[in-house]
Amino acid sequence: MTRYLWAPLVALIACDQPETVDSGRLPTAFERDLAPLLNNCMGCHHSGAEPSGALDLSDIWSLDGVESSQVEMPLIASGNHIDSYLWHKVAGTHSVAGGLGQRMPVNVQWSEQDVDVLAQWIDLGMPE
Repeated sequence: MTRYLWAPLVALIACDQPETVDSGRLPTAFERDLAPLLNNCMGCHHSGAEPSGALDLSDIWSLDGVESSQVEMPLIASGNHIDSYLWHKVAGTHSVAGGLGQRMPVNVQWSEQDVDVLAQWIDLGMPE
């Protein structure tokens, strides 16, 4: 991965002290940076009767190594966002990976910086 992709993550980690979460502790980088983005997906992909596409993002860590229903690729390949179909769906490169349908999330397209946050989180091994 090129150096410039790491700069946003370093900047996110080094920014001003974030607000504390309910327990009085500081939020993790995941809670602060990625969880709010994933909230855009929870309208369709959450635990419940039938999450869209049978994809439940409410426990994203459970998707590590789970085969996608669309392509022969894991939903998330911890340590490698290029081999993670979830990243391709959000980045809009899913058709290149052999996938179908439209870019996700449908209702709110992520910015390039947002997509980079997901890529960096996956590349770092999916830290909590």
